[in-house]
Amino acid sequence: MHTISKAAHLLNISEFKLFSEAYLAWFGDRADDEDLTLVFSQFIMFGELPEWADQFARSVLDDLEANRQVNLNSFCILNLSPRVGKRPEISFSILR
Repeated sequence: MHTISKAAHLLNISEFKLFSEAYLAWFGDRADDEDLTLVFSQFIMFGELPEWADQFARSVLDDLEANRQVNLNSFCILNLSPRVGKRPEISFSILR
């Protein structure tokens, strides 16, 4: 719960907005408002934190700690369509 609050505070956004951005980053699509409100309510009332929100908040905190610029709504082309199942592995090669 602390990671969500801290990440939202450092980005100067609400915790709900952080949840919304986390959902977008994880699933590649905007969440339905009612569904997101339900998940956020469970977080506020019971401290239940979905993995996708926790991972997003931790990555934001890691980036800020490493002095990397964090821009919300900037995500790679792989995230532009909704995913089913686990995220694909991303790899690259450096060519000379």
